[in-house]
Amino acid sequence: MNENNRIFGTDGIRGKVGEYPMTVDFTMRLASAIASTLTQNGGQVAIGKDTRISGYMFESALESAFVAYGLKVILLGPLPSPAISHYVRESEANFGIVISASHNSYEYNGIKIINQNGEKIEQLLENTIESRLNDNPVTKTANMIGKAYRSGDSRDKYKELLRKVFNGDTKPLNGLKIVVDTSNGAAYKIAPQVLLELGAEVIPIACSPNGYNINKNCGSTYPDTIRNTVQATNSNLGIALDGDADRVLLVDDQGQLLDGDQILYILTTANIDNSSFNSKVVGTVMSNSGLEKSLKKKNIELLRSDVGDKNVYKMMQSSGSIIGGETSGHIINLEYLPTGDGLLTALIIIKESLDKKSPISELTKELTLVNQHNINIDLQNVDTEKIDTLRDKASTLIEDGRVIIRKSGTEPLLRILIESDNEETVNQVKNLIKEINK
Repeated sequence: MNENNRIFGTDGIRGKVGEYPMTVDFTMRLASAIASTLTQNGGQVAIGKDTRISGYMFESALESAFVAYGLKVILLGPLPSPAISHYVRESEANFGIVISASHNSYEYNGIKIINQNGEKIEQLLENTIESRLNDNPVTKTANMIGKAYRSGDSRDKYKELLRKVFNGDTKPLNGLKIVVDTSNGAAYKIAPQVLLELGAEVIPIACSPNGYNINKNCGSTYPDTIRNTVQATNSNLGIALDGDADRVLLVDDQGQLLDGDQILYILTTANIDNSSFNSKVVGTVMSNSGLEKSLKKKNIELLRSDVGDKNVYKMMQSSGSIIGGETSGHIINLEYLPTGDGLLTALIIIKESLDKKSPISELTKELTLVNQHNINIDLQNVDTEKIDTLRDKASTLIEDGRVIIRKSGTEPLLRILIESDNEETVNQVKNLIKEINK
């Protein structure tokens, strides 16, 4: 199969609503192809979503096609992606569907497929599904079609998982003031609820979705919103999630933003004495070189995968690592789930702070990061024939760092990372970048 023609990206299928592949007719063909690939003789599928307005449309299309195929459909409603993963793993579902475009704006939506182990499906299965997209959707006879039900316990199942972090302590967050920004997304109810139930004083922001405001000037992609709120309210911590709550950024007690690399450092060092930890942690090619050097001082090896939490997970499996993640805040802890979980990660960080009797700002004091500059360019404005030349010239200039140039797997963007503490050299590379504009 031609890679350029694949509908699956680094995180499922994603696109603008109303444009291929995010249309109702395509979704129904997709559902039939998924069902024929993942279950041959009936079975169950769990469907969850985030809060964007188009979720109703895609949920209905998937439900209809799956019922027509003869499947029992469990509708989970708005729920974080990791909660859907956990539900599928703990239930009798053969697979699950997440309707979400993660950190993208409401104009976008996407479909992620979860296997019965709670993992995102492998590329081999994606290829099989794609090969069946031209088949006519299956509609079975009336005596063989399935039924659809609303789940009544999916949130409770997820809450039970989150509470495991504190080993039965019912009010471990007593005395903590926490700001939580759910990006008007899938965690808008459950995140504030869980924090309150664990004893925290909670200041919720961006927890009022209307179908159109998901990720709008809030959440992990707009951290200034929560950083300002933490500082203004003198809070102990800020938790910023994205639209489907599988990624997180934190604001510590000093009002400083912690990205995925800093979070990964805290989680890794917290596991040094864990018998399940093999002194290997998985990051990506975008992970800060300072993280690698700081971990090395503690005899911990940083392995680098391609971008995408699916790639991180795959390398974790092959290396035996229990911890991995991306700078963007996708953090995977295999002792809990095989997928990124923003709220879970935040709770683990809080527990580490409580156990060490140290504020979160102290947990990164031995981490020294290299300056990173991230530039995103609309692919429509890029002369792609000049990208290789740019990469060669930039690499020559950056002798004390590195330049990474890649196409986004979730948006029509060219992403450029410049990593160097030499500002003069950085500016020279930025000038070179102007040459690739059409």
